[in-house]
Amino acid sequence: MISTAKKEKMQKVFKMADIPFPRGVRDLMPNEALFRNEVLKKIESVYQMYGFLSIDTPTFESTKVLKSNNTIGEEAKLIYEMKDDDVALRYDFTVSLARYMAMHQELPLPFKRYCIGKSWRRDEPQYLRYREFTQADVDIVGGRPAAADAEILGTSAVALDAIGMNCIYKISSRKILNEFLASRKIKQEQYVPIMRIIDKFDKIGRDGVVSQLGDLGLDRDNISAIDELINLKGTNEEKLDYVGKMISDKSSIAEITETLELLKLYNFKGAMEIDFSIVRGIAYYTGVVFEIKASGGEIKSSVGGGGRYDNMVGVFSGKQVPAVGISLGIDRILDIMGISSSLKSSYADVFIITVNDSNYKYALKMANLFRREGIATEINLATRNISNQLSYANSMKFRYAMIIGNEEEKTGKVKLRDLLSGEETLLLVDEAIDAIKGQSKQ
Repeated sequence: MISTAKKEKMQKVFKMADIPFPRGVRDLMPNEALFRNEVLKKIESVYQMYGFLSIDTPTFESTKVLKSNNTIGEEAKLIYEMKDDDVALRYDFTVSLARYMAMHQELPLPFKRYCIGKSWRRDEPQYLRYREFTQADVDIVGGRPAAADAEILGTSAVALDAIGMNCIYKISSRKILNEFLASRKIKQEQYVPIMRIIDKFDKIGRDGVVSQLGDLGLDRDNISAIDELINLKGTNEEKLDYVGKMISDKSSIAEITETLELLKLYNFKGAMEIDFSIVRGIAYYTGVVFEIKASGGEIKSSVGGGGRYDNMVGVFSGKQVPAVGISLGIDRILDIMGISSSLKSSYADVFIITVNDSNYKYALKMANLFRREGIATEINLATRNISNQLSYANSMKFRYAMIIGNEEEKTGKVKLRDLLSGEETLLLVDEAIDAIKGQSKQ
């Protein structure tokens, strides 16, 4: 027997109007989940086409790994710690990959890896920013820098083309920025504070950057020079020519020039722009850095980024191993693409309607036959009339309804209704299969 007090407590729970729900996460409706899965399938297909391999790492890492030097740096405050076990939910896939490569040094280099899955950050939730989010990463450990850099950004751009995203690809170089600051006789201990300010350009604007550079104690000439660099206009060649006249070590110029030349061969749609305001993660990026921004719509937000992190694997392996990677922010991409307004709610193309319960076995036989032919098929599982079954089929956006009653079962035929045109045809089973397959190829 359940006590009266326990019954009252249960009733309070089930009558609650506002069920607690964590901040910074979300549920997906069936149409949204389907849309998301289709996008991920297309991205993964491109990654595989370009020869990237899949590995799997745990959803949590040791806090010592995540808080190591040259990993996520000051962003360590955003990790979700499980302090009793000295572990934390993964912040991104890059640190896990660096740890993985250090533990599996038998792998041949260059090693091309892709990973699609969730990460977590204790960030302040806001529009287009979640605490639990999906990333789609590609990385190359080892290899020739310019070729690997181009392969990473080129593959990502082709993947974004595949899902119909319009983007602008921005590229910069931490080496060039370091060389530029050195040419201005700026003290090395000020490099990181300067980069942190430049990295906030999108948030605080040009005036904000100039003001905060002044707060660092930089003189007017250096502030003006940095301001001019990060707001350079012109072609990529003109920008490189401008900075090339100011720095002594031209190797970083040659490297980014080669990368840009190689990227032309990947034939993606978006423009490639050099932008020296792109800095990204202060703690671990060492060379070329990337930023991908949505274009062509109302939202111009960043949807991906990455760069070269030549020191991170060495944190765990004790020897420097070159590496480069990029991450696509899937949740932000989905929001920009309009995931909530997606229409399709079922993977199935065909919904089988049964006129009578007695027709169910024959209908099930037909459903499994169609499935074996590679046609995704759903069958009515509820007790409802034909009208309600058709209403369900239309609400779920099936392409076809297949109506099966006594006559169809007796003759071994099916009645196929095209839910787009409303056309209905009595067909032999093989004819119905051919009709559906033929339509799917168009």
